[in-house]
This record gives sequence, C-alpha cells and structure tokens, in this order.
Amino acid sequence: MAEPRGRKLNLLAMAILEVLEERSAHPYEIHQTMRDRQRNRLVKLSVGSLYHAVDRLERLGLIEPVGTDRQGRLPERTVYAITQEGRDAFADRLKEMVSAPAEEFPEFPLALALLHTLDREAAIERLIWRAAALEAHIAGGEVMATRLTEFGVAPMFSIDLDWQLTRARAELKWINTLVARLRSGALPWDRKADAPPVQFGLITGGAGTAGSSAQDADGTGKGTASR
Repeated sequence: MAEPRGRKLNLLAMAILEVLEERSAHPYEIHQTMRDRQRNRLVKLSVGSLYHAVDRLERLGLIEPVGTDRQGRLPERTVYAITQEGRDAFADRLKEMVSAPAEEFPEFPLALALLHTLDREAAIERLIWRAAALEAHIAGGEVMATRLTEFGVAPMFSIDLDWQLTRARAELKWINTLVARLRSGALPWDRKADAPPVQFGLITGGAGTAGSSAQDADGTGKGTASR
C-alpha cells in the first residue's frame, strides 16, 4: 500500500500549504507571507529551501502552477494553487500533528542527562544563564502578545505563541527550582557516584531503550535488527 501523501509533508511544506489554502501565490509571495506571520519562529525558513519544497509539492501533485506574474523588470514568477489532493493531505497531516505527540530530539533533555559530568558550580552557572535567556524570551513573547491584542488579532491566530510562553514559563520555574536544590544540597552532586546500570532502560520500563528509538548509538537511526 502506498504511503499517504500527507505523511510526506514536513513542517515547511505545511507552512507553504497554509498560505496556498487561502490564495494562489508565487514562491516569493509565500516566503514574504510566512515572514510577516512570524512562521520563521516555528519553521527553518530560507528562500532556497522554500523553492525546493515548492518543487516537491508540485511533483507530489499537492500544488499546481496556475499562471505567471511579472512586476516591473523582475523575471516572471510562477503562481501556484493548492489542489484538492493537497487540501486533503494538509488536513490529514495537521490532524496527525495535533493528535499524536512526535518523537523529537531537542538538545536540552540530552544536556540534562549529561549534566552530571560538570562540576556542581559549573552546572549551576549554566542553568542560571539559561534562565536569563528564558526570561528575555518570555519578555519578548509577552510584548508580541500585547501588540497582537492591540492590533485586534483574534486569539485563535496566536495560540502557538501562548503555548510557547506557557512552556517557557514552566521551564523557567523548573530550572529555578533545580538551581535552588543544587545550591541547598537537596540534590546530591557526587561526580564519583556509580553510573546507572547498562540496562537502565529496563528500570524505566523500556522507554527510550536502544532499538526502540528512532536514533541508535551510531546516529543513523537504522536500528540494529537488520545488522
């Protein structure tokens, strides 16, 4: 059975289809719209990657050229529209993204797993630096949220910002608590302590054990069963 086309859609493709759901547009216009909407906060965006994604969406039959546009002496630009298959794939992928937590590999959880290799004071110092960065991030987000409200933007269009602020505030609170525990000695910090057993995954119920993760020790993500 062929893989549903919606499963082939990465984050950049979804952001492109969002624009084309509303109106036909050429790639430069799509790029500008995404920047105006601050989608570059959520998606790694460059002109080159956007044009590549547009080409791929056309090959998949999810968008199609519907004309050209020329402004002044600029070269002609191909205008694209979303197809019905594209609308269906977009909706299916969005529903999947909302309902099923993705297995992602952000840096910070790994940094925390490796934090025991630092001296306590070094760990505290770096956590304090992260807390300061989070405070600045939160302050900037709150300013943006206030401006959106002042401009009359409906709250449904900024729930992603609300989620990011909520997550950042929770992380900041957690880090401050961790720093306090380290400073008070409530969290023992003995770098000579024995490392966890090799079969640590068994203790945690098998979650995240080798072979079950999308990325194995060699970094290929291919697993070991076929070796």
